This record gives sequence, C-alpha cells and structure tokens, in this order.
Amino acid sequence: MPLSSAINQYCSRPAGEAPRTAYVRPWALAAPILILLICIPLLRPLRHPDPRLMSDDEQSRLATVQALVENRTLAIENTDFAETRDKVAVGSHLYSSQPPMFAVLLSGPYWVLHRMGLNLGRDSAWAAFWLTLLGVTLPVALSAGLVYRMGRLFELRRPLRAGLGLAVVVGSGLLSYGTVLNAHAPAAALLLAATACLFHVTLIKAERTGVAWLALSGLCASLAACIDPPAAIFLVLLLPVAAALGWPRSRKMMGLGAYVLAAMFPIAGHAMLVRPITGDLRPGIFHPELMADSTGGSWIGHRRHSSRLLALLKLTPAHAVNKPAADGEVDEDETPGFWPALARKSVRVLEAFTGPHGIFSHFPVVLIGIIGVSMVMHRHWPMTTKIMAAATLAGAGVVIVVYALIRQDVPESMFATPWFVVFLPLVLFWAGVWLRRPHHQAVWIVASVLLLFSVFASLIGATGPSPRDGFDRYSIVQAIENLRKAPPTAQLPPILADRRLDPD
Repeated sequence: MPLSSAINQYCSRPAGEAPRTAYVRPWALAAPILILLICIPLLRPLRHPDPRLMSDDEQSRLATVQALVENRTLAIENTDFAETRDKVAVGSHLYSSQPPMFAVLLSGPYWVLHRMGLNLGRDSAWAAFWLTLLGVTLPVALSAGLVYRMGRLFELRRPLRAGLGLAVVVGSGLLSYGTVLNAHAPAAALLLAATACLFHVTLIKAERTGVAWLALSGLCASLAACIDPPAAIFLVLLLPVAAALGWPRSRKMMGLGAYVLAAMFPIAGHAMLVRPITGDLRPGIFHPELMADSTGGSWIGHRRHSSRLLALLKLTPAHAVNKPAADGEVDEDETPGFWPALARKSVRVLEAFTGPHGIFSHFPVVLIGIIGVSMVMHRHWPMTTKIMAAATLAGAGVVIVVYALIRQDVPESMFATPWFVVFLPLVLFWAGVWLRRPHHQAVWIVASVLLLFSVFASLIGATGPSPRDGFDRYSIVQAIENLRKAPPTAQLPPILADRRLDPD
C-alpha cells in the first residue's frame, strides 16, 4: 500500500468513543507533558540567570509584581528593576508602560513565594523561574490539551488530535515564548480557552450549561485583551459565534448577555488599575508624552512607535507622527504623496508575512491552517464553525494590518513577531480540517517539510526569544548566532552592569 494511502486511511478513520471509566487520558496528556519537558530546561532564569540579561519588557513586569507585593503600589521606582526602559513617569513616580493586568495575576503566586522566603531582589533567578513557569510555561503546555479537546470537532483519532495539539503549540511559535516571562503566550492560551468554550457549547445540548460556558468564554477573551492589546479584536469577533447558536431567542439573548457581562469584569479591573496612572483606559505604552527619559538608543524608536499607533487610532494629532526624529534621524513618513505612502504600507504588510520578523519566514506551516479555513468555507460545516473560522482570519488580518501601519524598525524587536503570537495558534488549529481529508503523497511531503522547518524555528527561538538587545536581522539566524557566543554582558549599559546577582 502506498504511504499516502496508508496515511489517508488512518486519518479518515472516525474517532472512537472513550470508555466512561477512563479518568486518565494518556493521549490528552502526552503533548502538554512533552512541551513541559522541552520548555523547562530552556527557561530564561535557568539559562541566563543574570538579571542584567533580562529584556526591558520582562524587567518591567517583574518590577510591577515586586511593587504590588512588597510595596502595595504600582509604582516601580523602589524596586530592583526600576532601570527598565519600559516605564512612564507620572508626577514623582515611575510606572510600567505595560498593561498591569498580567502583573496583578502574577502577584498572587509571588505573594506565596515571598511568604516562603523567595525575594525578587535577593533570589531574582529562582523567583522569576517560578513566575515564568506558572504564568507562561504551564498555560503554553495546557494549550496543547485545549487543542486536543477542540480536535473532536474534526472527528480525528486521539493520536492525531494529540499530534495536532503539539503541532499547534510548536509550529506556531507559541513554544518560543513559553520560556520567558511575557504577555503574548498567556494571552494566546486564554484566546484558545475562549474558543474551546465556544466549541464546547456547540457540542452540548444543555442550554443552561451553555450559558455558563459562554460566560467563561467572554471572561477568557476579555482577560486576554487586558493582558495583550492585540487580542481585543477577538473579544468582539467571537460574539457572532454565540449569536449563531441554534437556541431560542430568549436563551440566545441570555447567552450573549452572559458573554458581555463576564467580559466586563476584567475590563473594569483594568480601568481601576490604569486610570489613576494615565487618566484613561490606555496603558502607558499608548501615552508617549509620559515616557520616562532613558539613555537607551532604542527609546526614540519606541516613542515614535507609540505616537504612530495613537495617530492611527485618532487619539493624538496627526502632526505628532510626522514630527522629525531626534539625533538627526529622518522619519520615512515625511516623504509626501499618497502613492509613496501606500507603497510603504504595502511593503510593510508583505514584510509581516515574509520579512526578517515575518510569519511565513518563521512558521510556514501556518499556511496549512489558512487552507483549512478555506476548506471550512467550502464544505457543509455548521454555521457556528464557519463564523469561528472567518473570525480567526478576520482578527488575524486586522492585527497584521494595524501592525504594518504602525511598525517601526525598533532595535528591541523580539524573536519572530510577538504581536502575532496571540492568533497564530488559533489559525494553525484549523489545519485539523485539512488533516482529515485525503491527500497525495507529494502533498504530505510538502506539509511535513513546512512543519519541520516551523518546529526548528520554534525550538531555536525558545533558547532566547527576548534577549537584552533584541533582534535587528532575520531572527532565526541571529538566534543561532546568540547560541554560539557568550551572553554579551560586557555590552550592557553602565546602569545595568553595576548590578549584582546577589546584593548580600
């Protein structure tokens, strides 16, 4: 029997029902356990325990966590990470420029660690290790379990669903950001959880339980948006899925109300945390006028990046974007003319896919997920499934376009494109539709090559997705170069070079 025929026959066999007495699902646990085995040895606090090697983003989040637990405030000037460049100045206090919700969630585990004797100032490596493991690595591993559960929609056998879960986490680059403290990975996991709740609603018959699942979906989607702003578009796009449920009108309105009401709780918490600092719902990163002064060379680019986003959202005057850059820099948007500007935006959109920080230049297997979405639209799938697939691509398109419009070549860019991490696992999940159809042997070979390259890129990125100096070239090549040389501690700014691992 040809290889392609054997694969097609195995993939097309319907998934069997699990026995009711089975409480442990080996295939459901296989992918999460394997991801933990890969990520834990690569965690940044283990590979690079020196706090001088942290990125500004990680320092900013740890500073807020330390301030909340030890000082009962969001002000970070009295923490051990106050030198981070991701901060804003409000009055006489300094605050992290990042949305504070993720730090608030991490403050609970750190409170327990602090009571046990671990301190971010004295034991920064161990404290950061546990915070990264609990706040990032575990959600990344559980994402594979969520995909395994959602794979029931495609009627795949358990080994294939486990493989799909592993491929989604590793092939989308989510694994790369499972080894360092960041908001992109947990936001992606929460978005998968929100989607899994909606899929579960479409499979169950009890409408009262379905209302509760809709509320949980709204809570997860809203929390993802409060942690990572690009996820906000999906909070809105998931609503039509609930509206398309084949329920009575009264029950459907109840479900939509539960979704919206549950989504308001994280937003209200975000408002209570941010408004006293910036005066509105926008975190400090969207307030360039509050950015604290810094001697870092990339700070001007960061300010211009924020100004561009504010002008795009019509939150600041347009002249703030075209203001000449400092230190003799020339802003490329000063070139007049509609067509040159359109050409630049088009090139940026193309670079978002194939550039040095692009999607397909790092994780080309995502193409199979896009093909899976197209197959859903051309087959007799339920309307809720079609709306979910359309919402996935629509949300991804909005994030990509907004990113292309506001992007600046900031030297602190991290591995691949962190802004896209939030939706790439969800896009790749739809590869399950493609997986259940028969294909020619050559097609399987091409898909395997795309997956292997994506896995290789993801594993390389996991060794250091957020180095201190970032990536200013093709990040896979630069990540390999970083592996071959010692950490550049000698090139750190003087304010960081004076820090010690242990103040005692």
